[in-house]
Amino acid sequence: MIVVPIIMTYNEKENIGPMLEAWLKIAKENPKYKFEIVDADGNSPDGTGEITKEYSEKHKNIHLLSSERLGVGRELINAYKYAIERLHADVIIPIDVDFQFDPFLTPKLLEKIDEGYDVVVASRHVPGGSTNFTLFRKLMHFVSDRLLAYYWAGIHEVKDHAGLFKAIRVKGVLDQVDLEKIDVIGFSVNMKTIYELSKVTSKFYEVPAHFGKRRAGQETTVGLKSLKWFIKYVFEIILQTTKIRLERSQQFVKFGVVGFAGFIVNALGLELFFRLGLSPGLAAAFGAEMAIISNFTFNNIWTFAERKIMRALDIGKKFSVFNLTSFGAIIIQFVVVGLGTKLTSDAWRQLWLVIAIALFIIPYNWFMYNKLIWKKKKQ
Repeated sequence: MIVVPIIMTYNEKENIGPMLEAWLKIAKENPKYKFEIVDADGNSPDGTGEITKEYSEKHKNIHLLSSERLGVGRELINAYKYAIERLHADVIIPIDVDFQFDPFLTPKLLEKIDEGYDVVVASRHVPGGSTNFTLFRKLMHFVSDRLLAYYWAGIHEVKDHAGLFKAIRVKGVLDQVDLEKIDVIGFSVNMKTIYELSKVTSKFYEVPAHFGKRRAGQETTVGLKSLKWFIKYVFEIILQTTKIRLERSQQFVKFGVVGFAGFIVNALGLELFFRLGLSPGLAAAFGAEMAIISNFTFNNIWTFAERKIMRALDIGKKFSVFNLTSFGAIIIQFVVVGLGTKLTSDAWRQLWLVIAIALFIIPYNWFMYNKLIWKKKKQ
């Protein structure tokens, strides 16, 4: 397994040597993996890249990827592409160079990858994790990580969205992500990456981690010392989390439109079969089956288009599963419409159909569609 640590640097001449030494030691202690170590440097004027270059002359598994300063987001995405295309990475592990995250936690991250997880996050927000933030940074982190990423954007796959240090499986996971969609310059790249990965896998795990003090040097893009970058990053995370919220809301709107069309089909089916002589409960059940066919077709080609089922054999299998899961909706309609019309009269059959769909079937279907039919890919 080829593991590619990506070390993000800009003016880090005091830290890059010890960090490279740390990764060389990790590689030596974990010979089951082949480590290809990348320094993604933003063309540091202090000579950080030159130090890495000297190491690369002695160690063939150390690589310098130097570029103009584009912002940590764009530089990281370029490094992902380099690791995938040039180094044929199986697992990518981005990390800052300052030792605030301990790189020697890596074997625990890889252990979880070996167990079958696709994204393993070094998390400060699970039991055993901790931070060393100032009061100002605690406030900013709470707003960006908890209020914006977790509650507003609705990214619930992990509790720590902002940390760079994580292990990501490449084959079937990161290589399925359109990296051009992660169009960010700042630290919201971490949150946006988690979101894009959540579209292709549900296998996330968080390993507790401590976030400590910098080993040496000064932070370059956080706080008031770099006001221009700081303001950009603040506005960017607000914009990105809002875009995610709108994208997720759009899917639910599509689900609603398809569901409404299914309701029309259902109502017409109920009326048709009732007039053919069936009881209201049975007529509703047959109408529900007509709606099931309609819902499956349009949800597959529209609502869940990014997870669309294409092959005829797969469509047949999934439609069978869809029918089985939707059997619950048929039972609900049979019971609610059947009992409802017993309590009132047959003339109220359409009202009882609306009650059954609004109160029970919509939440039931949304859950089943996401968890069983168009579920996120598992490796």
